[in-house]
Amino acid sequence: MEKIRRIIAATDFSARANRAVQRAVRLAVEHGAELHLLHVLPVLPLEVFRHLVVDTPLETEQMLYNRINATLQRLAEALARSGMIVRHHVTIGRAHIEINRYAEFHHADLIVLGDQGENFVQEFFLGTTVFKTLHKGQCPLLIVKQEPMDQYRHVLVPVDFSPPSRLALHMALKVAPQVSIQVLHVAEMPFGDKMWWQADLSEETVELCRTRVLGDAHRAMEEIIADCAPGDTRVTSSIEQGYPPAVIQDKARSLNADLIVIGKRGETELDEALFGSVTKHVLYETACDVLVVSPEKQPEKPIP
Repeated sequence: MEKIRRIIAATDFSARANRAVQRAVRLAVEHGAELHLLHVLPVLPLEVFRHLVVDTPLETEQMLYNRINATLQRLAEALARSGMIVRHHVTIGRAHIEINRYAEFHHADLIVLGDQGENFVQEFFLGTTVFKTLHKGQCPLLIVKQEPMDQYRHVLVPVDFSPPSRLALHMALKVAPQVSIQVLHVAEMPFGDKMWWQADLSEETVELCRTRVLGDAHRAMEEIIADCAPGDTRVTSSIEQGYPPAVIQDKARSLNADLIVIGKRGETELDEALFGSVTKHVLYETACDVLVVSPEKQPEKPIP
């Protein structure tokens, strides 16, 4: 199994960002990976400085940059004493753009960010670094919600058998190579308990339909396990019926999952999240860390 080689941990030195850095450190140690600490100086505060500091705006801006760079350097040097390879970088711009740009330039395998705190739901709709980084980026993104007390022990991978689901399972095997992984598919029946009779269908027809749906799901589950994790005894699977977000939450609680790995469906997945996607609910409502895997970027078609 291919290991993670390069991890980007973006930090603004807040408590939630510190949790993300701690998790990134643990993962870097587990995988023998390079750790890159990144801080993005937002443009707006610098513009405020330029207007408020009339005499020496450029010197003040440079002083701020140097102070943050020194803080990040001290952190990098402290972590490097344990034998890790740690690099650090401070840049100026919009956080999500610079994070994705840095990750792409350095061929990162993983970006690690802290969650959005108590106001995650409200902030998400207004547009956060997490949201925008997910929306625009291609690199797998780990959102850290919990204190990283230990390595991940119980990983849940919800799948819908799409290509992003396969990428999510591959990433779960990659990021947690020594722990148990539960692959979950939630089968949504075409007719709910109150709808089948409205469509003037017999109970036998509805039951036949449900049997076919479950049969297809079991075959698809066997295929994805055989393709992604052949012979891997750490990987188990289950198929359940119901409303996917609720079933995923219940399964995460019952497994005591500390990580959920989920695929982002298509380039517009997080646009659709505003209208109720499974990914959005997992990000909002689960207490454990969430790793979102984007679909592979398709090559641009040549202009005829």
